Amino acid sequence: MGIFYVMTLFLIFGTATFLFIKSGSPKIKDKNLSLIMVFLGINLITIPMAYLVGSFVSYTNEAATEFTYNNPLYFWKGFFFIQIIPLFVLFVALIWWFIRKGKEKIDT
Repeated sequence: MGIFYVMTLFLIFGTATFLFIKSGSPKIKDKNLSLIMVFLGINLITIPMAYLVGSFVSYTNEAATEFTYNNPLYFWKGFFFIQIIPLFVLFVALIWWFIRKGKEKIDT
C-alpha cells in the first residue's frame, strides 16, 4: 500500500520536473508557452500539499473513535485553499497567452 503513495508522489514530482525542463526548449519558446509550462509545474508541485490540507480540514472537530460521514465540501475547501493561488496564476497566464496569440495573428 505504501508503494502506491510513493509512486504517486514520484509521478507528480517527475511530471513537474519534466515540465520545468521542457519549458526551456526552443519549440516551446517559439510558441510562447514557457510561462504556462512553469506555472503548470508549480501547480503540480502544490497538489500533494493541497491533498494533505484538504484531508486535515475534513477531519477537524472529530474524536478519534467516532466515525461520521464527512461532507466532501470540507475536503474541497481545504484543497482549494492551497490550490487557489497557483490555479489563479495559471489562469492569468493562459489568458495572457491567448491575448498575445490573438495580437500576433492580427499584426501579421
